Amino acid sequence: MTTNDTLDGIHARIEDLQNTIAEKEEQIRDRARQLKEDLQTELSPEEIVRKHPFETAGAVLAVGFMIGRALKPSSRKIRTAPAAQPVHTSSPARTAMGSIGIDILRSAKDLGFTYLQRYLDRKIR
Repeated sequence: MTTNDTLDGIHARIEDLQNTIAEKEEQIRDRARQLKEDLQTELSPEEIVRKHPFETAGAVLAVGFMIGRALKPSSRKIRTAPAAQPVHTSSPARTAMGSIGIDILRSAKDLGFTYLQRYLDRKIR
């Protein structure tokens, strides 16, 4: 065996290894793309609601109550003098935030019930 035959064999082996590496790299990329698509499908809000409608409705309701309670205008009273009438402390900004909170709560409730209704309609049919 000559030196040229040995070098040709080594070059052929290097090319085989490079081709194998390129194929494996493409397979890994394809698997990563597929995994990404599967994760996006599994973790989409619509899919979560379809799989767990009652838990989602309960969570939306609980979050809505917490947001509503946190944004609710304060009903504490401040007395300036012992005989004075109670004064409610609520600034326009706080009142606006309370209104926004109530709107968010209603929207979340409506969305949750709509998903629940669609889910139940599909199950009944």
